[in-house]
Amino acid sequence: MSERLEEREITALESALRELRPQTEALDRAVLMYRAGRASARGWIWPLATLLSTSATLVLGIVLWIRPAPAIVYVAVPPVDNETILPVPPSPLLANELERGAWSRYVHLQEQVLLHGLDGLPPPPSATDEPPLDAGSLLNSL
Repeated sequence: MSERLEEREITALESALRELRPQTEALDRAVLMYRAGRASARGWIWPLATLLSTSATLVLGIVLWIRPAPAIVYVAVPPVDNETILPVPPSPLLANELERGAWSRYVHLQEQVLLHGLDGLPPPPSATDEPPLDAGSLLNSL
């Protein structure tokens, strides 16, 4: 009996749905799109952020444009004669550092080049002066 009642209800629903007709004049596409666009609006945060960033850009641009040009200062430096520079002997502290290893020799060589230019470089060693270093001696020199 419940099956017949369910069948009657389904049949009544089917007949009610068959009688429905679409109303084409009530649906306006332009109005629907306008209302969808208005519903998707996110509020006032993004326009306010855009306004703030634009105004900050304008203010910083105007400040950059209005600021005065930096002053150019000319400093008179007397010319240096390379022949009058005397070589500076290494200090005892520097001599102690030279005994420590390769790194201090590098620092000493760098100081000599900075003080005297390329003329401060020692002559290159010949190939027969020193035997080639192995990995153990290189590690010990550090």
